[in-house]
Amino acid sequence: MSNIYDKQSLSIWSPLKIFDFRIFWAGMSLSTIAFWMQNIIVTSLMIKWTDSDALMLSFVQTALFLPAMLLSLPFGILADIVDRRKFLIFSQLWMMLPPLIISALALTDTKSPIALLTATAMLSVGNAMKLPCQSAYLVSLTNKELMPFSIALNSMSVNGGRVIGPATAGFLMPILGATSLLIANSFVYFIYIIILLNLPSKFKIIKLTYPQIIKKIEGIITYSTQEKTYRIILLRGGLYFCTWSTILGIIPLILNDPKDFGFLYGLFGTGAVVGASLYGILSNLTSKTTGINIGICLHGVILLLLSLTNNIFLLGCLMLLMGITSFFVMTSLQVSAQQKFPDEIRGRGLALITTVFMGATALSSPFWGYLTNFVTPSTTLKIASFFAIFFALFLSNKKIS
Repeated sequence: MSNIYDKQSLSIWSPLKIFDFRIFWAGMSLSTIAFWMQNIIVTSLMIKWTDSDALMLSFVQTALFLPAMLLSLPFGILADIVDRRKFLIFSQLWMMLPPLIISALALTDTKSPIALLTATAMLSVGNAMKLPCQSAYLVSLTNKELMPFSIALNSMSVNGGRVIGPATAGFLMPILGATSLLIANSFVYFIYIIILLNLPSKFKIIKLTYPQIIKKIEGIITYSTQEKTYRIILLRGGLYFCTWSTILGIIPLILNDPKDFGFLYGLFGTGAVVGASLYGILSNLTSKTTGINIGICLHGVILLLLSLTNNIFLLGCLMLLMGITSFFVMTSLQVSAQQKFPDEIRGRGLALITTVFMGATALSSPFWGYLTNFVTPSTTLKIASFFAIFFALFLSNKKIS
């Protein structure tokens, strides 16, 4: 496979020349978009059902990310010992159920915030199954030479879906309604299953005893304590996601019209796509450490500027820039980690990253929501901005090699 490509002609799009990678990437992108569409639908329903209660709104993010924090590592271990393709199929079967449950709530006008959070947590469990397994399976569809580009495309799918999904939901909800979109989401997961059924298995099943499973957990923990770069990535990413959670939990509260949230996320998604296209150029301008520091500081500055205006045009420009920055930081962290992983611990390593990043989002979101009950949403964004810039500067001497 490596002889097909001239090294000088390689780009982020090169892995898409491989058919299996191309259709898998399309399926995972659709699944990710559906996942994040549901997030905006649930956010909108929670705002409507609780009369814009900031704390209840923040619990949506906790329900969405806490299961991933708790379960990503166990599922990451499974990704290293089972057939990853079959496990991905099971995850999509699981994820088909929550949107159908929420659509039933909406159809029957059952305004239950607790049921809404429970179904969201169920979806998060499926996502926790999917993420480490999907990332580990993805790189097996290309060669080592294309690995950085396949990782970048993986990040593009994950982060692009994170913003394109909400933007799509924000645009279509007034037209089709929450129920229709939720049913469509369930169908998207079914499409991904069809794609997976037509792809080859890339892993040999390994049977492990309970002590061996415990040893694998100890192995990734030992790796994370001994590998300095990986440890710094976990710390940097965890702190970054503590403030990233305000994008979903607080920004909807500063808007005059909640429908504008979908529009702003469309621009955020556009920024992610632009960031993906420019990633190769931007990553070569400076070292990984400096680039990530600049990205996180810029993230903090944008949060501050968002808190100072309610002009939809200015907010849109800032969210576009936030999308570029977000993609660059997340992808840089992912690429730095993946290039360090031996293949035998790749699933566990990615799972631990997910555990830390999702955990930071899940646990910090209620804090921002609770704080917003005592101060304005704009003040909360200012505090988050200070937090992001302070820790970026405080950790600026921690190099990512």
